[in-house]
Amino acid sequence: MKILLIGLIISIVGYFFLSPSYTLSRKAQKAYEQQDFQKAYEFSAQALKKDRYNKSAFQIHNQSKQRINIQNFLKRAKKDFEDALTILKKSKLSPQELLELQWIYDDFLAHYNNLFFTNKPTEQETKAIEEYFNWFKQLKNKLLEAKEKMNLAKDSQSLQILK
Repeated sequence: MKILLIGLIISIVGYFFLSPSYTLSRKAQKAYEQQDFQKAYEFSAQALKKDRYNKSAFQIHNQSKQRINIQNFLKRAKKDFEDALTILKKSKLSPQELLELQWIYDDFLAHYNNLFFTNKPTEQETKAIEEYFNWFKQLKNKLLEAKEKMNLAKDSQSLQILK
């Protein structure tokens, strides 16, 4: 009986250490710890193809996907920010440029609103995300002010024409 129990324990341990799914899961965990989230995601996906009940691979797969989503969002927010700054450096903005700024803001906001649905950013990521959000919020307020001024200017031109 004792030998049977030892054999069973060795079989279970051997399965987890020699199983292709769990080997890939350990590789995924190592890649995740090294913050190579893309590799972690790929290894965990391969592990799940071999054993869809591999809990470790499932967890790493989800965590890696969250990190990738957040990193992609931050890259996109940085690009939107830089694009907006390029336009804002001009001394006078045309209606087309104001429209482009509105599109940039809308793009940022759409991705921002979807970000927190399935992702859990770290404290550092949350800080960066909120800094971008606050900057874009200020941009939106300035765009609203500019539109209001343009509308006032159009209204005064219309009144002058009527006189």
